[in-house]
Amino acid sequence: MRTGFGLVLLLALAPALASAKPLPRYGAFVYSSLCWEKQSGDASGVRFALSRGRKGARLDYEYGNGPLQGARIKSLKLTGDRMEAEASTSDGDLGLAADLGARTAKLSILFAYQKDGPPDVRVLKRIRRFKQPIPACRR
Repeated sequence: MRTGFGLVLLLALAPALASAKPLPRYGAFVYSSLCWEKQSGDASGVRFALSRGRKGARLDYEYGNGPLQGARIKSLKLTGDRMEAEASTSDGDLGLAADLGARTAKLSILFAYQKDGPPDVRVLKRIRRFKQPIPACRR
């Protein structure tokens, strides 16, 4: 009886244990929820690429709010697989925080004009490269 319960518990925790493995110290890590709206052709969602190398780290961030827009990264802080950044966009300043995983990233976005409200939290899938084609939205 105990062996069966232990096996069930191990199988239930396996996905969590696999995703708990830290990312490599160096490399490019790209996450996206970006898509093109079928009716309007507008961009929707976000994507970012974090490149970590021996000489430092770089963050590229794009988001869809009608047209596809980018952000100028003002500061970037990395602690293990946790990323925090400040950026400026044509829509205003924003703060970004993400917990990075092997398959997904949990991203919190807070624009300066929303500082009294809760952040926009999204789960992004990891993709192969930043410039891969953006799919159509499936809503």
